[in-house]
Amino acid sequence: MAEPMTHADNFWLCTDDPTNLMVIAGFMEFDEILDFKRVCATLRHRLLFLDRFKKRVVMPISGGVPEWEADSHFDIRSHLHRVALPAAGDRKALQEMIGDLMTVPLDQTKPLWQAHLIEDYGEGCAVFFRIHHCIADGIALIRVLLSMTDTDPDAPWPEPKPEKAKKPPSFLSGLPFGSVTESVREVAGRTWNLGKKLTDKAMETVFNPFHLIELTKTGAGMAMDTAGVMARLALLPPHPPNSFRGQLGVRKGVAWTDPISLGNIRTVGGVIEATLNDVLIATITAALRRYLQKRDDKVDELELQVTVPVNIRKPGTEFELGNKFGLVWLALPVHIEDPVLRLREVRRRMERLRDAPDAFAGFSILNTLGISPAKVAKKAASFFASKSAAILTHLPGPRQPLWFSGKEIRNMMFWVPGAGRVGLGISILSYDGRVTVGLVTDAGLVPDPETILEGFEEDFHYHSDLVKSL
Repeated sequence: MAEPMTHADNFWLCTDDPTNLMVIAGFMEFDEILDFKRVCATLRHRLLFLDRFKKRVVMPISGGVPEWEADSHFDIRSHLHRVALPAAGDRKALQEMIGDLMTVPLDQTKPLWQAHLIEDYGEGCAVFFRIHHCIADGIALIRVLLSMTDTDPDAPWPEPKPEKAKKPPSFLSGLPFGSVTESVREVAGRTWNLGKKLTDKAMETVFNPFHLIELTKTGAGMAMDTAGVMARLALLPPHPPNSFRGQLGVRKGVAWTDPISLGNIRTVGGVIEATLNDVLIATITAALRRYLQKRDDKVDELELQVTVPVNIRKPGTEFELGNKFGLVWLALPVHIEDPVLRLREVRRRMERLRDAPDAFAGFSILNTLGISPAKVAKKAASFFASKSAAILTHLPGPRQPLWFSGKEIRNMMFWVPGAGRVGLGISILSYDGRVTVGLVTDAGLVPDPETILEGFEEDFHYHSDLVKSL
């Protein structure tokens, strides 16, 4: 049976563009070599239990909203590929390969995801995933990742158990609940429990606003909020030109930092009672300021607008596939030179943003646009993008080390897709007591994203040393 796509999911399907593919990308690093057959078995039994990853997108003959339809020719070999880095096998080689893979559109005749086992990366390897945004948002995909991992290095091969009953399963946006086979129930239950234990609750960010905002508004109240958000967006002028904005090409550049201890970030934030997220965003602001100065951009009065995806899922629904987030706009105070004043200003702006209804109103806008024709959705994406210089997102990841296909994950990272004409994506992910910051850029506008991250690391170490000296 075909399953209609939700309007919010359809919006992200419609906004696909050759210069900004609506594909979420991420990878896991390993110090050891993975067994390809075991990787295949892991995906087959821990990912494909979610039917959405075996369904392709089709347009009904009568038109209207696209549908999810089972791919009768599904073959995991069309989605899992084995490749090797060139001789150097270092981070630069991996960055170049990931940047190249990011430019390749997913095959629309098949389920919209892909994985690459990348070998010859130092003494180990990496697994690189690409999943179309219409399947799920980042919060849900982190849970999908958890379902494929183990907390035990000696975990057995993921052998499926025999199915007991042939009852049709009940799905919520692609995730099984209710009447399912014992093997699927076991995996879903394991994923749920693992996710509850491993999600980093210390990451108090605007991306999980339910501890501050309850979705209890009436229809009239939500309509007023939505109208207010649209009015503010209409009055917000297009973002001023700088090195991060311009004509986009197809090629992408990617980079990521070495992991940073959460303890060190807390120490810096403790000086003025700032959250982890406040510290990270303030340091990113400093790094962007430094990069723009090197490119001779004017920064003395610059407010760098960034679009922030905000999770609006109710607690307990993180395992439902699909997109349940709104968009808000945050102005980064790039013009502030003093690091302490900059951090205080970022904290103030984040607090104001947390108390605003913009996230729910933003989701309502995206949901409504998902009913519109693709051309209208793309124009809307371009309108949103004209107000922003970057996409910035932060996902709380596992708090302890995990194993995938029998090997320990050294680190993990992800990248958000751009929207419209936005050429800079900033991602933050926590794992095992550390945080990694990643960038994806339009290679024509910012050919050297690693330079920005070098500035980020320098600024963070400066702040850390400053705090220790007090």
